[in-house]
Amino acid sequence: MNSKFFFLVYVLIFFLALPCTAQKDGKTFKVVIDAGHGGKDPGCLGAYTKEKDVALNVALKTGKLISDNCPNVKVIYTRSTDVFVELYRRAKIANDNHADLFISFHCNANDNHGAHGVETYVMGLHKSEANLAVARAENAAMLMEKDYEKNYGGFNPNSPESAVMFSLYSSAYLNNSILLADKVQKNLVSTTKMLDRGVKQAGYWVLWAVSMPSILIEMGFLSNPTEEKYLSDEQHKEAIANAIFQGFASYYTQMTGNKVNVSSVKPKDNKTEEQTNSDKKHDNSNDNIHDNQPDKAEKREETTVAESDEIRFRVQFMALPEKISPNDKRLKGIPDQRCYFENNLWKYTAGNEDNLQSAKEIQNQIKAKYPDAFIIAFKGEEKIPVSEAVKLQKKK
Repeated sequence: MNSKFFFLVYVLIFFLALPCTAQKDGKTFKVVIDAGHGGKDPGCLGAYTKEKDVALNVALKTGKLISDNCPNVKVIYTRSTDVFVELYRRAKIANDNHADLFISFHCNANDNHGAHGVETYVMGLHKSEANLAVARAENAAMLMEKDYEKNYGGFNPNSPESAVMFSLYSSAYLNNSILLADKVQKNLVSTTKMLDRGVKQAGYWVLWAVSMPSILIEMGFLSNPTEEKYLSDEQHKEAIANAIFQGFASYYTQMTGNKVNVSSVKPKDNKTEEQTNSDKKHDNSNDNIHDNQPDKAEKREETTVAESDEIRFRVQFMALPEKISPNDKRLKGIPDQRCYFENNLWKYTAGNEDNLQSAKEIQNQIKAKYPDAFIIAFKGEEKIPVSEAVKLQKKK
């Protein structure tokens, strides 16, 4: 491994460690919409469809939905036409604009034409050969660049050295990335009725290089005839864009407190009997980040928040696929620490306050260690929106 490679690693890790300042002091919330591939790089190919075209189409539709419904959000595109944009330039666009979110749009492919479904990725180490293969295919776009070796310090997406680089990844933005990925994935599955392949982790260069919460969406398989037909249909692409927008809107509201007027698009149900049967057989346990579910007794114990219907506010600062020990160093110095299980993740919180102001004080304290910390609310054991909790308190 040469010195240029290590220099690139340490420079990017430095920027990844910088705290997130989204919407702070009234600043505009910025989201980068990244349509994968483009120009001379077609991405994966279906029988008659190119990934670059589907990605751009859905990306532009999603960006427009955000712009039309979120006046306080600025949408920035890495490309808005069929042009080739280097991976490093995509990350640079996001970092130079001090963006608050990065969303990358892609389509999947597999030698097995029966493979199908949607999946959303966050940055992390490859947990299976399948994850590695998908990430390697997307990272390979850098090999088309003229000054490839210069731009990436000799990094080769097909080399074992890539694992060394990604193992140094900072998890500063991982919690919020998972939060956004969960919301987007849930809406995609609900809207498209496609197989839920889950939220996963893998070493995508572009996710590693941006200094903000980021996700990469694989919207379906162009190698699957049924899904290629779905991804080629204009109405269905609008439905996918709407689902991603709804996931973004939910995240944006939760993080900023700004409400969004979410429109509704009802897609056609393109599921065939073959897909339905395949769904029943499909098992993501080997490659899904969400595979550490507790038994029912443990879940009841962990989600107990209050014995009555009283309103409580807590500060969520971490979400993990696996439960950790109360003595774990990541929990050191956290006041009134608790955890609950939701959407296949263990979510860790601080405080259990009866008023919003006290929770905000704890949030400010927690942000010194966890910049992405945010406030959540419960009514008894039921998690509810913070805005609803405040209204219920005012009625008393």
